[in-house]
Amino acid sequence: MQLTLLIMVLSFTFSIHEFMHAFVAEKMGDDTPRSQGRITLNPVAHIDPMGALMMLMVGFGWAKPVQYNPNNLHKYKRWVCERFIALAGVTANYAIGIVTSFILPLITAYFFKNPASSEKGELFQLLVILFFTYLREYNFMFMAFNLLPIPPLDGYRFVSTFIPWDKRKKFDAYSKYSYYVFLALLFMGTFMRFDLLSSIVGWVAFPFRLPFDILSSVIFTALT
Repeated sequence: MQLTLLIMVLSFTFSIHEFMHAFVAEKMGDDTPRSQGRITLNPVAHIDPMGALMMLMVGFGWAKPVQYNPNNLHKYKRWVCERFIALAGVTANYAIGIVTSFILPLITAYFFKNPASSEKGELFQLLVILFFTYLREYNFMFMAFNLLPIPPLDGYRFVSTFIPWDKRKKFDAYSKYSYYVFLALLFMGTFMRFDLLSSIVGWVAFPFRLPFDILSSVIFTALT
């Protein structure tokens, strides 16, 4: 049952992230995402099989990147459009993390004051709490992971807009090797005591989530 919840949460987290990239790219003037069927919340259109498998196995993964044609971006200057596109996915994940930071303590406090009177009721309450806990944690984590300035992640896409175009092509040429770097980091964290990637993601996420961690605790305490 927990695995089913986790798959549901990961599917939604990936889907909303990539949907926002596609949606903003179209708003900036490019119809490539729509022609490729990416302006949808259907996870089938967004999930990369290897990335999803890595997420289930080791806790980190990736979705299929949204493609767009920079030459079609005309809403603003191209580099401005690309920055909006790059930040769209992480912004969506961050917003979900914030919203669930309010929802989770409200639900938890309600269940605490109104405990279930049957085993099925207890199971239901547990699954609801787990669902929103997973939703909160994975959206904060996916936001922080994608902010890393490593190709092909959003952090790199954003930072690369500050690099001159001729030099940027050289950086982009190395992006195909980044998957091997990620795989090495993922498996290193699995088989070694020190999980470097998890530590880095945790450091990145910390300042973004700290105010809402505190707020969640305050809300729960105030309600109980």
